[in-house]
Amino acid sequence: MEEKTLTYEVAMERLETLAKEMETGDVAIDQLATKLKEAQQLLTFCKDKLTKADEEVQKLLAE
Repeated sequence: MEEKTLTYEVAMERLETLAKEMETGDVAIDQLATKLKEAQQLLTFCKDKLTKADEEVQKLLAE
């Protein structure tokens, strides 16, 4: 998934799917590291989006 087309909502949906797969044991051990890396990248993406949104809101409130 390219970051250009990735939205916060899509990233969160994917994270939820990955979490469910890992919780239920639906992830083969050979894929676990790959899925964890993807989840980490999605978490970073979401955190950055939230930080930027918060900064914008704070800036607007300060005006």
